[in-house]
Amino acid sequence: MYIVQPSGFEYNIHPKAVYRLKKPLYGLTQAPCAWHSKITQYLHQIGFKMSKSDNSLYVRSNSSPIVIILYMDDLVIGGDHLVNINEVKSLLSSKFKMPDMKELHYFLGIKVIRTPADIMISQRHYILNLLYPSRPKP
Repeated sequence: MYIVQPSGFEYNIHPKAVYRLKKPLYGLTQAPCAWHSKITQYLHQIGFKMSKSDNSLYVRSNSSPIVIILYMDDLVIGGDHLVNINEVKSLLSSKFKMPDMKELHYFLGIKVIRTPADIMISQRHYILNLLYPSRPKP
């Protein structure tokens, strides 16, 4: 991957020099692309394959499959066995600085509700925001 100086911020003395970001900046168009490239490369190293139909879905098919959904800087890990999920989380946290948010509650406007017997999803809040958008205050 080739990173270039952003338009309007060129440094003519060193035209190929760029700043190394310690954390991504929102609004910088190259940050998501660089992050996606870096994590994709690492996921391949630890045995994951990108889905042919969705480049945000990664699958590792061993005796117990693990799936990872990657959207911008959010990551969801799923699988049958907690030991395997914890192994993947450990591998990822050894390479990248990331908090462990434990169980999934919200992802892309979808609420995840767990009961002892079921896992349900709801987009109630998202739909209510579409039907009744908050009006700007005068």
